[in-house]
Amino acid sequence: MVEPVSKLTAEHILDGLVVAILSLSREGVVRYVNSAAEGMLGRSAATLNGKSLDRVLSPDAPLIDALERVRREGGVVSARGVRVSGPYLSPFEVDVFAGPDGRDGGVTAVLVPVRTAPDDPSRDVEAFVQIAKMLSHEVKNPLAGITGAAQLLGRDARPEQQPLLSLIREEGARIVRIVDRFTAFETFFHPRPRPTNVHEVIDSVVDLAKASFGAMATFELHYDPSLPEIEVDPDHLHEACLNIVKNAIEAVAPPKRARLRVITRYRAGFRFSGRELPRARGALEISVQDNGPGISEAAMARAFEPFFTTKSGGAGVGLAIVSEIVGAHGGFVTIESVPAGATVRMLFPIQRSKKGPKP
Repeated sequence: MVEPVSKLTAEHILDGLVVAILSLSREGVVRYVNSAAEGMLGRSAATLNGKSLDRVLSPDAPLIDALERVRREGGVVSARGVRVSGPYLSPFEVDVFAGPDGRDGGVTAVLVPVRTAPDDPSRDVEAFVQIAKMLSHEVKNPLAGITGAAQLLGRDARPEQQPLLSLIREEGARIVRIVDRFTAFETFFHPRPRPTNVHEVIDSVVDLAKASFGAMATFELHYDPSLPEIEVDPDHLHEACLNIVKNAIEAVAPPKRARLRVITRYRAGFRFSGRELPRARGALEISVQDNGPGISEAAMARAFEPFFTTKSGGAGVGLAIVSEIVGAHGGFVTIESVPAGATVRMLFPIQRSKKGPKP
């Protein structure tokens, strides 16, 4: 028989971790720190508990802004190299994994210091994997119920309802794959490429958008049918396209007036360097154009920075994720603005070994 974990035992386990655990109330007041967090912030738990975090750190510290977004919007944030500074702290960087605690609007964060010198990371990796496994368990259990309910509803659903139920099952399966990879300590920096038809991925993204946040938007799809399959991770490409489409729709006010043009084409003359990749003879381009107000030059310069956003209530992580995904595949992403809207372009290398259009 498994004994329940007492509060004292749970705190003992958290104190044994080598990553910092920080819990804040809805008002941003510290209510728990483990031993690693005490060392990172240079203060004892007795001193930190009950104190507003902006009294411990500099008011403009990016970490405060990141945690504030989680408290305000209820989303989950994962970001690298977030700067931490304070009146009695020398500036340093951490990788942040934060989300709502599910109780009263508070937030729990895991802070992993970014190492500036060679060290043995095995202890940190082990601690992070343990946390990832717990998060995986909590996500996959309700997800199994959702996909199972969709399966049961499909037995008696009308023909016109079947596509939406299939969408629920397919997206549920995709989330499970992402969670499994996260549990295995994989990130967007470690794609699993395979020959992929980008048009099939884009179609699935558009179907998902039409069934949710883009129900009132208009989509114009302009595909180049001669494009070859390319070696990319289809789940990662799906995530990148979904973030771009969602950003484009949200850029239009009101969103029901959003009109998106999604274009694929072959681009010659591109050189992909700096990575150990097979020689490329051109690029496959995916572009998404919106009819919003466009983007200022200052905003474009920071568009791919984590937590930077010009939208009220925006999380500022969508384009940062897109940049990581495309970069991990050896490609690059650009953003352009005109008075009639903005365009985000992703360019992926087309390998010489694959069949496709001639440059």
